[in-house]
Amino acid sequence: MIETTLDLVALRTWGAALGALAARERVFVALFGPLGAGKTTLIQAICVGAGVTEPVTSPTYTLVQWYQGAGGRIAHADLYRIEDPRELAPLDWEDLESGKFPVFVEWAERAGTELPPTRWELRLSLDADPTLRRVRGVALGGAPAVPAPATEAARAEDETTC
Repeated sequence: MIETTLDLVALRTWGAALGALAARERVFVALFGPLGAGKTTLIQAICVGAGVTEPVTSPTYTLVQWYQGAGGRIAHADLYRIEDPRELAPLDWEDLESGKFPVFVEWAERAGTELPPTRWELRLSLDADPTLRRVRGVALGGAPAVPAPATEAARAEDETTC
């Protein structure tokens, strides 16, 4: 489990690292957090890390958006408009949780018990400082560990060893 506070630059950097691993391992990623916490910003960075080259926007009205990444298809869902988990079936939810490709879901709490048991849960929240986001990540089931974001100290150490 990771728990930290990140500025938006660090959030995007971490997102790119998450995306590379999630795409390679075909991880289902459930994102939780209030409006403005940075869920879409994080998913945009995740998609960049997964090799998506087209613009990534929140699928608030389409509910599911498909992208082509370096290793194949990537799904990005936004469940904000879902009021009951029974509304997931028309979204081909079974395909989304199949593990055939990485899936990134905003407002994952709206899926209730329909979330797959093997997944990452990323919880974002606002900090007292509006330039920071608190982040908590945990791997459930057989999902690989959520990578920790690089800290300033780790980045400085990497630069001195190059």
